[in-house]
Amino acid sequence: MSLIALAALIVGGTLGALLGRVLHLPLWPLTGALVGAGSVQLFVGNHAPFPTWALFIAQVLVGSTVGARLGPTVLQEFRLVLVPGVVAVVATVVAGIGLGLAVWSLVTVGRVEAVFGMVPGGVGEMVSAVASLGGDSALVAGMHIIRLLVVVTVMGALVGWFRRREGGASTDEEGM
Repeated sequence: MSLIALAALIVGGTLGALLGRVLHLPLWPLTGALVGAGSVQLFVGNHAPFPTWALFIAQVLVGSTVGARLGPTVLQEFRLVLVPGVVAVVATVVAGIGLGLAVWSLVTVGRVEAVFGMVPGGVGEMVSAVASLGGDSALVAGMHIIRLLVVVTVMGALVGWFRRREGGASTDEEGM
């Protein structure tokens, strides 16, 4: 990917995020940037892979942001949710495999794409796994981007609704 294409994606993502804020999208920085950068990608038609160095920087920024929010009680809190969390993940993976097999049997989509497109996981990780198996990584990326947009939008709206019902203020800085 050229630096011009990378700059266009970043500008598109930034403009999308700003528009998301104006439109009061749930989790506007993420949903807006996804729509903005995706629009640039569709318009330009550049299908070159995102540069490894830029992906590394983005992942370090996300990891650092999450790490900065960890408090002294995080390990105690994590211990409390470990078992229910593992049960939820296993149930979600099993459901995703079942749905993937159902999609495969009903639609003209490959089994690998259908299953990997329906199970939870990071977009990059699922796309990489499918590519390494010789599957259609663009299809799986599209399936996961739709999943991510739906989850982020629904959860953002749900959290905002709960906060309003409890009388708490919505924190626009956090994107909700």
